[in-house]
Formats: sequence, structure tokens, C-alpha cells
Amino acid sequence: MSKGKGRRLVYIPEELIEGALEASRKRGESIGKFVEVTLRQAIRTSRFDYSPERAGDLLEAMHAQRILGGAFVPIDVLDYLITKAYRDERELLQAKWYESGRWHGKYIREKFENPAQALKTFLEATRWDLGEVAVKQNGNRVKLRCVSTVLTAEATELLSKFIEGAMHGMGYETEDADNMKGMITLQFIMPDI
Repeated sequence: MSKGKGRRLVYIPEELIEGALEASRKRGESIGKFVEVTLRQAIRTSRFDYSPERAGDLLEAMHAQRILGGAFVPIDVLDYLITKAYRDERELLQAKWYESGRWHGKYIREKFENPAQALKTFLEATRWDLGEVAVKQNGNRVKLRCVSTVLTAEATELLSKFIEGAMHGMGYETEDADNMKGMITLQFIMPDI
């Protein structure tokens, strides 16, 4: 690095320069301004203990949520609505959550290189009531676990249906399911095609 008046020269790979040039042209700004703004935002995300990669993953998940018609609802309102509807229309509600999951899974499969990890990020970004989301991949098997101290039994069951639908939408089949209030453990297998 060489020093100038309040500036430094930093060497970066040429393919990044090409990408930055293309992005800055689309935004109608100089490459210098684009790099400056991008670095400021990377520093900003680090204040929340997010790496730029993690911030990008979360932004992708939020973008997918918006495209798929998702909405943020306060958890107490969602719990109230679920409890009320669950008593009268349990099977219909389960079917709706499952079908919504299938729709999300098909989209995620087409949009992301690693769909199971993308689903994990999606759940972390959109379900603030989950304290833990873990995805372990081993060959053609995926084990997914969600833990929450605030999920009701009904919400746990519906979220499990959503996840199962999403994984089916990605092409996986359910191998094992073990759920209880506040904890979802599902295992899936990708059948040989």
C-alpha cells in the first residue's frame, strides 16, 4: 500500500475491478464512489458482528421474502391468529403452510447454489422467534433443527409443515420427523434420480 493525502492504494484482483466497474456504471457513479460506499457499508455491518458475506446472505433472503409475498407480523399477533384458526381449521391451515413452503422451496432451489443453506438463512432472517436454526448436510441427506423458547405448539407444527414443504419443493423426501413444542428436528434425503 502506498500512502497519499488521506488515501491509500490497495491492490485487488482484476475480476473484482471488472465487477465494480459494471456495478458502478449501473448506478451511474464513479468506481471510486462505488468502492467508498461499499466499504462504508461493510464497516457498518461489522458493527452488528455481520461479515459482508453474511449481510449479503441476509439481504438475499429478505429479497426472496419480498418476492414470495412474505410479511413481517408481530409474534403475539401471529400466535393469536394461529391459535384462533387452528381450533376450527387445523388441516386447512397445515395444508396452506405446507404449500407455501413448497412454493418457497421451488424458488430457493432455482435461485440459490446451496438451497438447504439458503433455507437456513431464510429462516434466520425471517423468523425472529427462532433462537437456533441448524442445517447439517451429509451427502444426499440434510438434517434441519429449529429451536425456540417462544413457539407455541401450534406454531411449531405449522413451521414444521412449512419447512417440510420447502424441502419437498427442493426435491428432498422426508426421512424422519421429531417435533415438540418449540423444537423441530427433520431429516431429509435427496432420492437418486
